[in-house]
Amino acid sequence: MDHLRTITRRLKLNQSYFYPGEKMHIIQYSKRSLSAALSMVLAGAMPAAAQSVDFNASIWLPESHPLARYSYVEWLPRLEEASGGSLNPTLFTGPVLLPPDTTLSGLRDGIAQVAFHAGTYTPSDLPEDNVLAQLAFNYSDHLLAGIAITEANMTIPALQDQWRRNGIVFLGGYATLPYNLVCSSPVNGPEDLQGLRIRVPGAAHSDWANSVGAVTVNVPSSEMYAGLDRGQLDCAAVPANDLQSRSLWEVAKYVNMVDLGVYWAGFMQGANRDFWHSLTDAQRQAFFDTIPQALVEQANDYSNSLSAALEASLEHDVEIIEPSAEMLDAISDFGPSVVEGAIALAADEFDVSDPEALIAAVVEIFEKWEGLLATVDRNDPEAIITLIGEQIYANIDASTYAMD
Repeated sequence: MDHLRTITRRLKLNQSYFYPGEKMHIIQYSKRSLSAALSMVLAGAMPAAAQSVDFNASIWLPESHPLARYSYVEWLPRLEEASGGSLNPTLFTGPVLLPPDTTLSGLRDGIAQVAFHAGTYTPSDLPEDNVLAQLAFNYSDHLLAGIAITEANMTIPALQDQWRRNGIVFLGGYATLPYNLVCSSPVNGPEDLQGLRIRVPGAAHSDWANSVGAVTVNVPSSEMYAGLDRGQLDCAAVPANDLQSRSLWEVAKYVNMVDLGVYWAGFMQGANRDFWHSLTDAQRQAFFDTIPQALVEQANDYSNSLSAALEASLEHDVEIIEPSAEMLDAISDFGPSVVEGAIALAADEFDVSDPEALIAAVVEIFEKWEGLLATVDRNDPEAIITLIGEQIYANIDASTYAMD
């Protein structure tokens, strides 16, 4: 408890706190909220005072990562302003407060009140989530996937039940860029993967890697750098922008741009259920009003960061390899088996009831959003933000959502 009290003290904006071998940034936004509140008073627009709520928000990724930057560092000040200054977050970035494998329990126990969680770290707690995570292998549009999986988790009863029994309120989803292969030796086609040790994010990727003769290794993404550096890993299946955001270009000099699908397991913004229940309707609505912009901005920056990382990687002597025809065939041949694998996983490991119906419901939402996104200019973020607000959050009542 002494350790927790120390690291949760309110600190000045952008101050860093150090522990041996780790660096965690703690960002407090209270000056910004005070300024916003003062501006509203001067304008005569201050609503009836809501009780001020201090809370911890945590994302174990570095703050330079697109998921952290736009879904937390840039989002939280907007949330605070939208609440009239009544929500006062302290943001912890990096894995010290809540590492990847303890984020779910730490959020449930109230160490943080809002956090990001990658669901494949806790498969036994999130069986439905882990079944659906396999489907991501067949999707490459990360904006579409992030939006659709958000609606699925906020509207499908089986998924709402999953979050309820874990003491979590699902508020916003995400999807990464398609995964590529970042390796310490050249990989052109599937024949080059024979016997290589590859870090993969989930069962579908593991099945594919095994199908081409690779050996899969299950380690947290935070350990990829060390694994590649020490020769414990030959490749890591990650979006290629991690060459820059995680400095993998220091330990891996080859990237095959094969498309291994996106990743969407868990949630981008999840809340402790007791914390959510303690808020006013207006404070809960502030989350709904601000998350669509965070989702769109992180998706757009993810795309931009990939181009920047690939360009910068050339200065670090990284060789960018386009997948061979044989590699592409290995992906397309495996794709049809993904749904069958997800259903088998549901039955054999997770005891998920009626996985076929759950998968069909999610696929229907994905197809809906394919149609909706075709009606707007994908280069107009405001149009997409508005569409998300109208199609998802406007249809959910902040006064009753997850209040049972």
